Amino acid sequence: MARTPRVVEDRREQIIDAAMRVFSQKGFTRATNKDIAHEAGITAGLIYHYFENKKAVLDAIIEERSPWRTVRSLSPHVLALPPEQFLRLLVPQVLSIVEEEKFVQLIHVLLPEAIHNPEIGHPMAETLGKMVNFLTDYFSSKMVNGELRQGNAALAAQTLLGCVTGFVLRRQVLRDPTALEYTHEQIAEVIVETLLKGLLPR
Repeated sequence: MARTPRVVEDRREQIIDAAMRVFSQKGFTRATNKDIAHEAGITAGLIYHYFENKKAVLDAIIEERSPWRTVRSLSPHVLALPPEQFLRLLVPQVLSIVEEEKFVQLIHVLLPEAIHNPEIGHPMAETLGKMVNFLTDYFSSKMVNGELRQGNAALAAQTLLGCVTGFVLRRQVLRDPTALEYTHEQIAEVIVETLLKGLLPR
């Protein structure tokens, strides 16, 4: 079969999905490309047609299966929404991606490894940095056009991301029942309302 763009993309997605399952079971350090190939039902050598090494597969997971994929594809129409509407739309979407079962399994395995392994920690931090930069630019643009009052856009971005991350860790790592009782929409409502109290024009 010819390697058409569609075939290439489908095979690439197949490898990424298989790697997510393998990393969730064995962790990144113990997993091998042979394990990933076996899970994907392909030969180990075929992986190298799509990814340079195991680290490149992990980078693709973090880049394409994390909320960053959704955030970077937001349309200009969505970005033009008033801050209250935009953030109430964005936060539940981010939570639904991060709290999806396959992603949660990956968090449980990769977080402990990331503490000791920069090969895992750096790409995770880089993706969070992209999210912070995106939110900083968003808040800055809304401050410039008067929809938000002037303030520290970068700190507002860090605060928003920190609140979301805190809820995810409490809910999916610590299994804190006081955090698990809320829906994504309820969490988003409180985070957004609290944040915007300090940012909306007075």
